[in-house]
Amino acid sequence: MKLSAEFVFESGEAEKIYMSVLPELNDAFSDRSLVGLSLEDGGRLILTVRAQDAVSMRSALNTWFRLIQIAQEVSDLTAAAQ
Repeated sequence: MKLSAEFVFESGEAEKIYMSVLPELNDAFSDRSLVGLSLEDGGRLILTVRAQDAVSMRSALNTWFRLIQIAQEVSDLTAAAQ
């Protein structure tokens, strides 16, 4: 893979977000990109994306940013409802 990017998301809900989006790693979104997701102590979610070209990188990043954002929003809503 020619391109790589790593993003760190810090959140008190990092474990919930991680568990929410983890099943998506089993789905092959593209054969031109690879995605890794890990959880570190201290509420840090690490997203790693490797891609063969800029188009596949953009596509993978858009997908995973959206998944993480939705998981955060749902977590916020459930916390507010309690």
